[in-house]
Amino acid sequence: MTMYTKDGRLMIPIGNRKKKSINENKIRYIINEAFCPKGCSLIDHEIEINGFPGLRIGFRRPRVEGEFAISAVEGDFKKIVLSGQLEEGVKDELQCPHCKAVFEKLVNCNCKPEGEMIVIGLTPKLNFNNAITFCNVTGCANGTFIKSGEALRHVRLSAM
Repeated sequence: MTMYTKDGRLMIPIGNRKKKSINENKIRYIINEAFCPKGCSLIDHEIEINGFPGLRIGFRRPRVEGEFAISAVEGDFKKIVLSGQLEEGVKDELQCPHCKAVFEKLVNCNCKPEGEMIVIGLTPKLNFNNAITFCNVTGCANGTFIKSGEALRHVRLSAM
């Protein structure tokens, strides 16, 4: 077998390369930067959840206002309520704890008719392709963050 093509380029057979297998299901993302719609940082280095700074988020509904921090680790449902009271199965309007800007809705969630997947940017200027999303109904199975692209892909597939 010749190692060079007729024009002198080196041929490297693909079959001889070692393939690295990565199990995507075992990879967990950790958010180290997150921003509100106006660009405020949501990472709170004073609140640690599972060894990483938490994402501080404000919430409100009629007669109730408060703040909580969620884990920055993908797939982790841990949450610390800092003030106010969250209620299981209840939708809250989620907002920046600093400037009170309300987070934008990405898509409706299938947990309840009023459930929404809100979006948090991973850059100061919101880019839906570089963001995370989770449901604004306390206790929803979509209550842990996922990449916004995954949520959109899931919505498109379930609509078919």
